Amino acid sequence: MSSDAAVAATRAGPRLDEAAAPWRRVSVYTVGGVVLAGLLAPLVLTRLTIGAYLLTLLILFFMQAVVAQSWNLIMGYGGIYSFAQVALFAVGGWTSGVLVHSLGWNPFLAILFSPIVAVLAALGIGLPTLRLRGVYVVLLTLAFHELARVFAVTGPRFISGGGYGLVSVGTFQFGDAVGDQRTIYLYYVAALIFAIATFVIWRVIHSPLGVAVTALRDSETYAVSRGINQFGIRLVLFAISAFFTGLAGGYMTHYNGGISTTVFDFPRIIDLLAMIVIGGWGTFGGPILGAGIVIGLDQYLVAIGDYRALFLGLILAVIAVFAPQGLWPLIRGVYYKYLAPESAPPPLEAPPTAPHEGGLS
Repeated sequence: MSSDAAVAATRAGPRLDEAAAPWRRVSVYTVGGVVLAGLLAPLVLTRLTIGAYLLTLLILFFMQAVVAQSWNLIMGYGGIYSFAQVALFAVGGWTSGVLVHSLGWNPFLAILFSPIVAVLAALGIGLPTLRLRGVYVVLLTLAFHELARVFAVTGPRFISGGGYGLVSVGTFQFGDAVGDQRTIYLYYVAALIFAIATFVIWRVIHSPLGVAVTALRDSETYAVSRGINQFGIRLVLFAISAFFTGLAGGYMTHYNGGISTTVFDFPRIIDLLAMIVIGGWGTFGGPILGAGIVIGLDQYLVAIGDYRALFLGLILAVIAVFAPQGLWPLIRGVYYKYLAPESAPPPLEAPPTAPHEGGLS
């Protein structure tokens, strides 16, 4: 090699190994198969007697998984123990609901403002909250949750709906489509939101931002000493999480034709926590798996009424004892141990075993 070539190589730096990028480990065939299955699912399910019911469950799964993934992004990966997620969901829902109910906007236009207002609310929470530590973060975000609930109940009538919420909000309309055809269109809109949110969260996790966030969670002192802007990084993460949470809230408002103040009830928080804990705290696929499990269990537990919360609590206790990192890491471990090819790489995710004081920020 000539001296000029050596100097040029030195200035260019080491070549990036594209194959080492975490997102390159996902098989194109796997992604294509999942997308194809999602596109064909309505066409297959509508041929079944309970097809419409299964489609509504899938729509609910998509939206719950988006909120659970968003919360896991800041709590599992970022170590930010915020309990304002349900309130941000409600902010998105009420924003879109008021625009349609009180101002007569088209739902497809109004829903675009749901994530924007949710992000603004998240920034308002994050500016004081992300400078705190420990239990103060939990208390302040719970205080925001309660303030949002009180305002939704006692605020102006065009917002509170007389204390019951907005009960007559315009729904999504697709021309003359009704019945199963309309449900199919609603399914595709929900699937699109879920796909976009999942992709963005995946890219955030496997990006320099995700590395910085995880470093702050695992060793805040070391990460800051390496030049990571703790406040700025976590505020950006907070905004990304709020964006998709607010978008899900707006969609559900127009899907249900309204939004009730019962959205603030404590069981809603427990359900989302259960999805994250059962699936896998601080893992990418955990909240998605947990959302499917919790929604599926709900269909069987609804018959036991008030004992549902008790049964769900027992499940959480069993998971905490026998699979403290959740079911997703357990399933991945079994796959790589018994089913994966010999040359398959080990799992990349290393979820935190439990919340720790250093990560409470």
